[in-house]
Amino acid sequence: MLSAKMVFFASMCYSLPSIILYCLTMTVIFKYGSTFNSSFFVLYLYDSLMNLFTYTVGFYMMRLNSVTCEDCGFSFLYKNAADYFPMNFLTAMSYHMAYVQYSTTALISFNRMTVLWNYKFFEPLWKRFTWLIGFIVFALPFIDTHRCFYYKTDIQYNNETESYALVTPMPISDNFEYLIPAMVIITLISVGVNVHSLVTLRQLKSQKRNHVENNFIFITVITCFVQFLGCFLSVIRVMWANNPISGFLASILPFVSDSLTLVQPWLLFAFSTLMRKKMKEMIGIPSTKNGSVVIVRSVTN
Repeated sequence: MLSAKMVFFASMCYSLPSIILYCLTMTVIFKYGSTFNSSFFVLYLYDSLMNLFTYTVGFYMMRLNSVTCEDCGFSFLYKNAADYFPMNFLTAMSYHMAYVQYSTTALISFNRMTVLWNYKFFEPLWKRFTWLIGFIVFALPFIDTHRCFYYKTDIQYNNETESYALVTPMPISDNFEYLIPAMVIITLISVGVNVHSLVTLRQLKSQKRNHVENNFIFITVITCFVQFLGCFLSVIRVMWANNPISGFLASILPFVSDSLTLVQPWLLFAFSTLMRKKMKEMIGIPSTKNGSVVIVRSVTN
């Protein structure tokens, strides 16, 4: 089994480039707002902010703490942190953001489906209300995750592993009591919406359909697979909470969470020629090709 340091450095190998790419894509969208003027990119910005926040919480709670010893340079972030910051908030956010991530993925799928239905009607609505909907998506999970604030989260130092851990007396089964059903339902909705959108795409003329459909299928398969895998592992972990395999699953879940959190900028970079072109332009790399973002508006307009 890999040591904590090896796991940490392995995660940093893909995390740092992903965070840099997040920042670059977001900057490009802001800088060239008239070019990336669609509800999809507004949702991308919202999703990016949520994912970066999710990663930051996970990095503090499950990554950096595992390689921070009592005399290490970053130990000040854990030694007396509970005196200055409510650790209960971080515990709540570690479950809260799972709701937000899964819901946002479903929201983006729903955006694609409705815009395909009727671009002229739905696109202005999405542009106008995306941030309001995003706020609701972020706020609603507090109906469940507020329970985490009733349990005091302590930061404990383990002499054997020479690392810190955030420990809460809240049973893991209570943490997942409502989260697991929500993850299953949201994942099924995402799959259903994406399948419906795929059927809708098949109604497009073949010349326009081939390129767009291939990209759509690829993105859908990645998103749905990561959602399904995360949901499956979470269910097994709760069902076998007292089984030794639970610890193994707990070590895998952060990587699955990282996949859902960090894959978006890579997909945008891979599938948007215009994003790559504008990114090169922004950082001063000459580009000779005229890129474009393939946007299928709808089958009715």
